Amino acid sequence: MEEIIRVENLHKGFDTLKVLKGIDFTVKRGEIISVIGPSGSGKSTLLRCLNHLEVADKGSISFENNYIAKADATGKAIYKRNKEVIKICSNIGMVFQNFNLFPHKSVLGNIIEAPIMVKGKSKKEAVKSAENLLDKVGLKDKRDSYPYQLSGGQKQRVAIARALAMDPEIMLFDEPTSALDPELIGEVLQVIKNLAEERMTMLIVTHEMNFAREISDRIIFMDDGKIVVDGVPDDIFVNPEHPRIKTFLNKVL
Repeated sequence: MEEIIRVENLHKGFDTLKVLKGIDFTVKRGEIISVIGPSGSGKSTLLRCLNHLEVADKGSISFENNYIAKADATGKAIYKRNKEVIKICSNIGMVFQNFNLFPHKSVLGNIIEAPIMVKGKSKKEAVKSAENLLDKVGLKDKRDSYPYQLSGGQKQRVAIARALAMDPEIMLFDEPTSALDPELIGEVLQVIKNLAEERMTMLIVTHEMNFAREISDRIIFMDDGKIVVDGVPDDIFVNPEHPRIKTFLNKVL
């Protein structure tokens, strides 16, 4: 399979706090990878570095063999010009914990904004695509509603449709169900499962262990800013050899 993302020796800190401590991994086209681990292990920071929402301190990040940042002789991450980085990252969809919808725009308005402004689509084309995506996430009847009129699960499904409207090559999900009431989690997970069946390339930070086990080709387990295990689900859930994983699973399962 074609490699979509490559990360090498990635480091990121905030003041004196070292959050990522030398991350190496790749994502291939069509792979579904779940990133799990305790809070504070660096999972969300890793995703935010991939999408240039955070600037890495050291290491390299490449997308489809086109570098976003590469390490210089000292290891420092040197980024391409901002305009080029934005262009590359427009191919990377991101769904956040807290939806991040524009409150003053309708559901339709939220979805068509970026395709028109960033991708240069016509309004007619963007609206048609948005309506198809709303149908896909089960919200066609909500096109003219505003975020305050939606449940948390509906807001997150709109956020997924908005990310898909940019025709991304990969989708990043940062704990997409953590802000939802328990009875609303299933409707969001089902949308992600549907994308998995279509073999959309996805990197999913999640605390939903059964979901991660069911949906993933690979599981990355992080702890203390490092990848402890990167393997198939059975490596984590059936035959975990690393004691840290056993301790973690005993607490969350």
